[in-house]
Amino acid sequence: MKALVKAFFILLLAFSCNTSNESKSSGSNSNPEIKSTTEVSRNFDYQPPAPINGELYAVIELGALGLNYFITEIDVQNRWSLKASSYGRSNIIYGVNTTTDILNKIYEFRSEILEYGVQKSKIHIIASSSAVKATIIEELSKELSKQNLFIDYISSNDEGQYALMATIPREFADESFLVDIGSGNTKLSWIDKGDTLSIDIHGSKYFLGDVQDTTVFREVRDAILEIPKKNRNLCFMLGGMIYEFVKEEIDRSERRYFVLKPPNEYPVDNEKLRAANVIYNALYLEPTYSYIFDSQSNFSIGYLINLEK
Repeated sequence: MKALVKAFFILLLAFSCNTSNESKSSGSNSNPEIKSTTEVSRNFDYQPPAPINGELYAVIELGALGLNYFITEIDVQNRWSLKASSYGRSNIIYGVNTTTDILNKIYEFRSEILEYGVQKSKIHIIASSSAVKATIIEELSKELSKQNLFIDYISSNDEGQYALMATIPREFADESFLVDIGSGNTKLSWIDKGDTLSIDIHGSKYFLGDVQDTTVFREVRDAILEIPKKNRNLCFMLGGMIYEFVKEEIDRSERRYFVLKPPNEYPVDNEKLRAANVIYNALYLEPTYSYIFDSQSNFSIGYLINLEK
């Protein structure tokens, strides 16, 4: 069955790219010209199995910029379905929001989750690897502990593993890799001989640190070349900036998966989009024949999947 599925997608989705020149030059061209490609299908019609007799779990995710929650039904086989979500801002990377601002939002989210029917013991608060670096985290943790609430700190390696666990279907695990483009860092992860491996590189806000596009392009290209070719047929993608590329399609569709167009077909009219495009362009390399954005998954859901049931 897997061979048939793969053959089908090779016929419909295969395209050539012109980024096989793996030059390590430090020149200013961080977005090398890409040749025209043959028009291909933009659908990835895989339907993930629904959970059977699952239970509700929720996670409040504190990131470098975002403060979000996700309510997910998960069964004993780790099949999952996203039931509700909400998105807010933490702005930790800018140092804008106060401890009180963030605490109030966490308490507000927790009340909404309880109203949805999630048990208190199944609501978790986590801080991403980029958020953990902020000095405000220690103060937040101290204040939350007074309410018997605790933050679980997630390492970059764990983020990669959790994101892969929630995103890549098992049927495609041995021919795929995952890229999660966050504000603070980008994680590449894949499975090799049963082990989950990951690489942590610059995130989409790298320009805030005066890092050059060419530096990031070379860093991403070097990272992807560490992934075995057998894992580079399909690239699954996560991240708010990739969402920006396909949000109009998402608004018009009930689909979960969206196949990206070549990087030169996306706008670069602000620094954030340009930075994301630099990263995507560096990833755009043979033998990958399809770049698939998962509009529902994230590493926080993977964290819930990984919990002992």
